[in-house]
Amino acid sequence: MKSNTFYEELLTLGQHLHERERFALYKFFIKAKKNVYKANAVLLSNTKVLNSTIANGEILYQLNGNNVSYSARRNGTTLFQENVRTVKLSSIPRIRVNKLVKFFAQTEVEVIWNFPLQGESLQGEGSYCTLLYPYFDLRCFSDGKNRIVGLVNKLKVEDSDLTDKLKLS
Repeated sequence: MKSNTFYEELLTLGQHLHERERFALYKFFIKAKKNVYKANAVLLSNTKVLNSTIANGEILYQLNGNNVSYSARRNGTTLFQENVRTVKLSSIPRIRVNKLVKFFAQTEVEVIWNFPLQGESLQGEGSYCTLLYPYFDLRCFSDGKNRIVGLVNKLKVEDSDLTDKLKLS
């Protein structure tokens, strides 16, 4: 019997994902999927709409001017959680693409958190969960207070063991 990789295990944890695991997934996605995300950023910029899937969820990205948003739903259902997160983008192309890369990674972590693959962990029914501030906003690391404090706290986050496990899986 084949054992699951650490990444495959995280895809099944859903609401049981710890904060460290979610942040490690985010960092992993930024590095491992950067080229895919960049290509998706260009595609989204051209078409204004992009569909994607991860774990047991479907994502609909929409671009309206300099604002990007996403809606999500569980695979096999018809109703989306509408405009879960909206972020203002820069009009400078390089900065815009970099922000979209981070937005895509954040979105995928949130979809895994809410719509995991079936696994051993029982998932309760509830509302769609997100972080108030995404990982690419330093206020996430200071409870919304201060970006400078957030930067210092972000640098203190110790998750190298988890990111190493993800790289190896």
